[in-house]
Amino acid sequence: MPCNPALHSVVVRAVSGFTGMMEPILWTLWGLWMAQALLTALEVGGYARYRRWQESLWGHLLPADQQSAALIIAVKGFDPENTPHFFEAILAQDYPRYRVLITVESEKDPVVPWLRGMLAERERNLLAGNAGPGPFEVRIIIAGTCEGRGQKVHNQIEAFKELDAGDRMIAFADADIRCGTDWLARLTAPLNAGTHQLASTYRWLVPKRPSLVNHFASVINASVATLGGRDLWSNLWGGSMAITRHDFDELDVPEVFHGSLNDDLRMGEYARTKGRKIAFIKSLLIPSPVDFTWSSFFEFGRRQYYQVRWYSPALYSFSLMLTGIYTLGFVSSLTAILCFHHSLAWVPFGVVLFADQLRARARSKVIVEHFGNHPEIVEALKKTMWVEHLGTPAAMAIHGMLALSALFVSRI
Repeated sequence: MPCNPALHSVVVRAVSGFTGMMEPILWTLWGLWMAQALLTALEVGGYARYRRWQESLWGHLLPADQQSAALIIAVKGFDPENTPHFFEAILAQDYPRYRVLITVESEKDPVVPWLRGMLAERERNLLAGNAGPGPFEVRIIIAGTCEGRGQKVHNQIEAFKELDAGDRMIAFADADIRCGTDWLARLTAPLNAGTHQLASTYRWLVPKRPSLVNHFASVINASVATLGGRDLWSNLWGGSMAITRHDFDELDVPEVFHGSLNDDLRMGEYARTKGRKIAFIKSLLIPSPVDFTWSSFFEFGRRQYYQVRWYSPALYSFSLMLTGIYTLGFVSSLTAILCFHHSLAWVPFGVVLFADQLRARARSKVIVEHFGNHPEIVEALKKTMWVEHLGTPAAMAIHGMLALSALFVSRI
């Protein structure tokens, strides 16, 4: 049936009027989209320079500058692939004076007999004169079950009771991180240098196998890891964090942890409100091997963002904003090009895709520079680069869904 000319004219005028009304809104969105893409590309591109600047501040410390530290490790379960390697590194830290407080929920935890056997072997080596770098004391603390707070937080609070006056630094580690023997020295360097009161770093997810979900998980996580570093927005990550004993006492960290599910965001946000500075150590990013299914990845992401939502609302809102602007900018510009033949929409579309390529190249250089001594890690991470170059819109959409999903859960 031929189109009614009058009806066609009405439809054309309506569409033209609607697109005319939307034009200022779209260009505002596209302007934010372009600015975000260019700024994040510049931030990742400056990673090496900022890292060198940090090392110039903290890389000159001598053993005499490194104050006594207590390292608190909350452990649950035994992973034959990770647990032995972790404790081997922890008990061989090249740090002049530190002790280790290992805290678990129950004697029935399978890690306990392994720990006791490992420590007995270490004691025999010490008696035989085979002492090397390592802690002057290792203690296992049975915390018991808890109510009204997270079990990890409860374990840490019980360990706090074992601190003594000689502990001038309080450090924390998760038992699944992969660290070198210089980890503690580098983690506490900003504190020992006196530039900051707290310090932390972040994980870099390394796929155990080259599956689609592992690639996307690694890239999404890397987008967080490589933007850390500025004092303005740095926060704590519980896998590796430290605080001076003076500020631990001044902030009353045991009371801050009381009734909390979360340790790192809780302490970081409170410390910031009290004027403390948090150092994000770029050179200390921790490789973390992962092997997700889509279901386990979304559960992991939802759990992380649930805690961010409650314990760092500003960071949560910022994450929603960034992922939302990118996704809406991409969808709206592509729609304008394909459906409305909006020739100028190619400008933001092209600028953002160009910025994405710059950021991908910069992040590839970060991988080589940071993990260059571990070719297997570099090889695994280079396989994720196709997502950086071709799949950023999909990665940002998935990232946004992870953050948004935290709004619809009430328990984890």
